[in-house]
Amino acid sequence: MKKILIAGATGYLGRYLVQTFKTKGYEVHVLVRNEKRLKEKGPFASPAIAHLADEVHIGDVCDPATLTGVCEGIDFVCSAVGITRQIGKQTFWDVDYQGNLNLLREAEQAQVKQMMYIHAFQAEQLNNNLTKAKEAFATALKNASLDFIIIKPTGYFSDLTAYLDMAEKGRVYLIGSGAYRLNPIHGQDLANYCAEVLDVQHHAILDIGGPVIYQHQQLAQLAVEATGKQAKVTHIPQNILKVAVVASRLLGSRIHTLAQFFYAGVTRDMVAPQFGTHHLDTYFKEKVNQQPPVS
Repeated sequence: MKKILIAGATGYLGRYLVQTFKTKGYEVHVLVRNEKRLKEKGPFASPAIAHLADEVHIGDVCDPATLTGVCEGIDFVCSAVGITRQIGKQTFWDVDYQGNLNLLREAEQAQVKQMMYIHAFQAEQLNNNLTKAKEAFATALKNASLDFIIIKPTGYFSDLTAYLDMAEKGRVYLIGSGAYRLNPIHGQDLANYCAEVLDVQHHAILDIGGPVIYQHQQLAQLAVEATGKQAKVTHIPQNILKVAVVASRLLGSRIHTLAQFFYAGVTRDMVAPQFGTHHLDTYFKEKVNQQPPVS
């Protein structure tokens, strides 16, 4: 039985990765910082990964001492480690770059066969600290001694729940005409893709998106329909948002970086090869009807 270590296992994608690789017959090891999160329900009340993992390692990728031996006997490492929200003092360079690099060095020492890294679509074109940190690690991985696969998804369905939040409040804001296109991907579809290409693709960099291409104005309409609210759609000129992004420097470098990342994502087409079966309208409706998890 092949052994895989999944880092970032309690995140949105990580939970799907654990379930999927377990279903595919892998011996699944997980690396997590917070043991309590292992017992939390996943998306839409999916099973807690504590019941799926064959072995749990408690450690922090930012602290190399906690990673000693974590890759021993492991065939594959899959890292979904990255900052999605700025909490605490750790920076993108601390986590997305150095943290993943610490894990890579441990994998090399243990002679792991292959490392898969979940990157970001068009990262090399997005000039901000988040994507620079990710791109710097991707470069290190490409130059490493082990085989690699770099997956570059366009964005997750979960990233677009902001549209639902706005619709619930009665007004959805679009940048410009809302005509830019994207094909976000569901976490389950992305996990399926990862399992499909692991140990098949070698030294590969793969762009991937969901099965349907949407314009942002269509996303707004889907959110309004899912919530059933009489929400209004307001168009914000792109140059006004650009000024707001510049002004966000006053709120600190981390918030400014996230603002830059958001601006880049909504002011260009983000369309990659299509994959999967999940549609965003269904996801939005499920999200609206989702019951709070039972503690």
